[in-house]
Amino acid sequence: MQYKKAILLVIVSFILTIQLNAQQSITGPTRPVGVSEGIITNNNKSAVIISGVPAYLWHCGCGPTALGMLIGYYDAHGFPDLIDGDASTQTNSVNDAIANVEHYNDYSLPIDYPPNLLQDKSDLGSAHTSNCIADFMETSWSSKSNFWGYSWSDRIDDAFSHYVSMKNSEYITFTTYEYFSDLTSWDVYTNEIDNNRPVVLVVDTDGDGSTDHFVTGIGYDESNMTYGILDTWSSNIHWYDWRELSTDYSWGIYGFNILLFYFNINASANPTGGGLIGGVGYYNINQIAHMSATESTGYDFVNWTANDIVVATTNNYSFIVTENRWLVANFVPETSNVDLNDNTKINIYPNPVNDEFTIEAQKCQDILNFEIINSMGIIVYKGDLVNKTKVQVGSFAPGVYLIKLANGKTFECKKIIKE
Repeated sequence: MQYKKAILLVIVSFILTIQLNAQQSITGPTRPVGVSEGIITNNNKSAVIISGVPAYLWHCGCGPTALGMLIGYYDAHGFPDLIDGDASTQTNSVNDAIANVEHYNDYSLPIDYPPNLLQDKSDLGSAHTSNCIADFMETSWSSKSNFWGYSWSDRIDDAFSHYVSMKNSEYITFTTYEYFSDLTSWDVYTNEIDNNRPVVLVVDTDGDGSTDHFVTGIGYDESNMTYGILDTWSSNIHWYDWRELSTDYSWGIYGFNILLFYFNINASANPTGGGLIGGVGYYNINQIAHMSATESTGYDFVNWTANDIVVATTNNYSFIVTENRWLVANFVPETSNVDLNDNTKINIYPNPVNDEFTIEAQKCQDILNFEIINSMGIIVYKGDLVNKTKVQVGSFAPGVYLIKLANGKTFECKKIIKE
């Protein structure tokens, strides 16, 4: 019994810790009077900025707007179905993704301001099924003590994951939180920016020591240790000193959400027993994947293909990950197969070939059958060989082909390259 009580106390303590760590945004659609704009123009060569992050203006809450900018960025960088249409500017579709009419009607109305929290459908019931960022963030929900436009920081990761899953269930997401620390947070933040991954920060804009606003982090300057943000109130990039919450200055940082997509890099061998594959797994966007193909005994490596298109001709293939990919490592049997007979000599020329090559069988008394097999193992041409024959390959895709010649008893394989 005492053991169960101890477990219960640990669980309660954990829940209370989560609740205490959640921070609330309370700002409205315009910059409050007296809140610093920071430095707007940064011409330092040391400044690092993620290009292409859309600057959306406050729409039904700074939280869903800041997260919306991050999602809008990824919509144009590998995940094109997160927002309908072009997400580079704040279209009606963008606003619907952030907070649509259903959200506004069910949770924003009646519009309330401190200290009078008014009940909405999160308390009264009959609300629509969540279908936008603000819904998943529980923005403006009276049941969560949110006035109009307010959000809690502990809902950002769930809002990101649930919204992305709603748009495309095949996308794989990962989220974590970085609390401000003099020892680690700057390195963590700059690493995200260096890898073109925006973050969502919760900050204190007025210097009262309490958080009040969500922003999208898109840059940093090592020379003066400042961070660059889109603040939901203008389309400019604003720069502030990197420092923690304090009552001595404004724009202190509580922490930030790291919100990532994982890509699935998969690969197979063709034929299955042709070789071993390395490098498959899940990767972050812009991470480098190193693929390897090792031939099994009796096989030669040919190339890597993706959607039947040759992407590499060496065993080791590296690339920057920007999407899910399924690769195929293609192998062919070694060319030292059984000779047709002791006297027959097979010549193939020219090799490599552009339009036409010749197969010549010297000292051969038999009619030989031959097949041309592409890197996918598909027979693309069949013919008979009597001493010498010409083969037109101008329409063939570039790559390595296997030519298999047989006389009914034995066979011999040769490789030819189509340029």
